[in-house]
Amino acid sequence: RVAAVVSDFLHAASTISSTLALICAMGASAVPGVRRSARLMQELPVAKRERPVTGERPVARREKRREVPDTKREKAKAFATAAHASTAREASARADGVELIVGCDEAGRGPLAGPVVAAACAFSPGAEPIPGVGDSKSIANEAEREALYEQIVAAPGVVWSARVVSAARVDEVNILMASLEAMRLSIVDVLGASQRRPATALALIDGPFSPWKEGEKYVDFQQPQPPSDVALQVEPIKGGDAKVYCIAAASILAKVTRDRLMRRYAELWPEYGLAEHKGYPT
Repeated sequence: RVAAVVSDFLHAASTISSTLALICAMGASAVPGVRRSARLMQELPVAKRERPVTGERPVARREKRREVPDTKREKAKAFATAAHASTAREASARADGVELIVGCDEAGRGPLAGPVVAAACAFSPGAEPIPGVGDSKSIANEAEREALYEQIVAAPGVVWSARVVSAARVDEVNILMASLEAMRLSIVDVLGASQRRPATALALIDGPFSPWKEGEKYVDFQQPQPPSDVALQVEPIKGGDAKVYCIAAASILAKVTRDRLMRRYAELWPEYGLAEHKGYPT
């Protein structure tokens, strides 16, 4: 069984190497936006997958079926059939007197080429939720994401921003710091663009980290700061893009913005298939 797992791993590594070779075939300078991680991986030696000796049979891997409790099945079914992500967190915050609730998410942490994009989005208290707004990764149809994007930006009273951080910046500070930087920029945009500056605001973030990450090693990654006259609370939520409506909307804005950029890059460099895979190696 161990031999089979190792063999499959080596085969996967060989496949990824072939994909990277396509991206990097003309060299890093030929395609601005190829991240250093892609170039480094392309240089790694990859062992070939050995075929079993004649007469040997590869060990078949068995996958144990996980038993899912009925309650979890019911929750999954309910979520799958929901018209949109939940607005409960926003409603709770407004009941506590928070004036502006901002959802924030990013797109582009996983690719080997292209920028990372973060979007922030705040709806007016009386806005009707848009059916279909959920985690952008769960919306496989690109045309559907585009249609939802147009509905979100046209929603009455919506305030939103999408910020792009380049692949060069990703290489400079690493992908996590670049993602958080894009989040800070988009959130501050929304706080400053509101028709009436709120006294209190809540930023709901997809993931485990605040864009203003605390600690000595992050002191150089705190700009821009929120407006000094806004009392901003930041709440990271793991899996927030699937749970919280305003974060789900932000995830769609970020995803569509980045996809549009990658399609433009594909027009400049059609040989790399960027319009199809958007820079992702999978």
